[in-house]
Amino acid sequence: MRVTNRMLTNNVIRNINRNLENMARTQEQMSSGKRVNRPSDDPIVVARVLAFKTSIAANDQYKKNMEDAKGWLDASESALGMATDVLQRARELAVYGSNGTMPPESMDALGKEVDQLLDEMMQVANTSYGGRYIFGGSQTTATPFEKISNTNDPYYPVKYNGDSAALNWEIAPGVTISVNENGDQIFNQAINNGSDTESVFKLLNDLSTALHSGTATDVTATLNKFDQAIDHILNIRATLGAKSNRMEMAMSRLDDTQIGLTQTMSKLEDIDLAETVMNYKTQENVYLASLSTGAKVLQPSLIDYLR
Repeated sequence: MRVTNRMLTNNVIRNINRNLENMARTQEQMSSGKRVNRPSDDPIVVARVLAFKTSIAANDQYKKNMEDAKGWLDASESALGMATDVLQRARELAVYGSNGTMPPESMDALGKEVDQLLDEMMQVANTSYGGRYIFGGSQTTATPFEKISNTNDPYYPVKYNGDSAALNWEIAPGVTISVNENGDQIFNQAINNGSDTESVFKLLNDLSTALHSGTATDVTATLNKFDQAIDHILNIRATLGAKSNRMEMAMSRLDDTQIGLTQTMSKLEDIDLAETVMNYKTQENVYLASLSTGAKVLQPSLIDYLR
């Protein structure tokens, strides 16, 4: 085959352009820090990187769900801790008022403190987290406990307006955890009276009534009920604490998983800067050599042969 001057010129220019493209690709890798910047660079690696990014994004959302769940659980446990303090203080007052030697004025003063404890228990039962009531079931935007002043009302002294629905957070694919405890069960079913249950609000109200009336025997009758109510809430707090510990362990495990996924993705996607710089210098030398060679190859013309 006859090699023409045009063929020789085109071949030289094509090789120079290819060397320049190699340099441009390496420059892009150095500026972006990524070995692959588009699917055409390496379709297989890009597909694996996208799969890793999808997993990492999903785990980030699960981490947020866990953090929210733990916050909800910790807020519930903290609120019930305050409820325990209220009941323990009320029991102390019941012990004071049950000795039968206190004057009516002192009994009345104790009753007034119990009235304040009842109001405090109401605030605890209506605790909110992030603008959502934690003891109202699925009714998180409405106040779950309402104080009733009418003594003839069957819900006296406090009415529950929530429901028993569970709030489930997804913390892993196909894995959910209930973050709330039933407010009705916590506060309205704290004391077992055989075939019936009694609320902590009624217990506090009965203690207040007994203290205001100065009836020591009625005050004494509440002591065992306070022990039941305190044990009842402590059991629920233990459940919440166990769930919170589980969230801590799950978040720690997920952090380790995220680190592993990120490291693997980095090995696929990120460049070795020292190696890339070395490759770039090699490509630069090749490009300069191709320019120098091309200048010599393309220099001769018909004028040169007519001299």
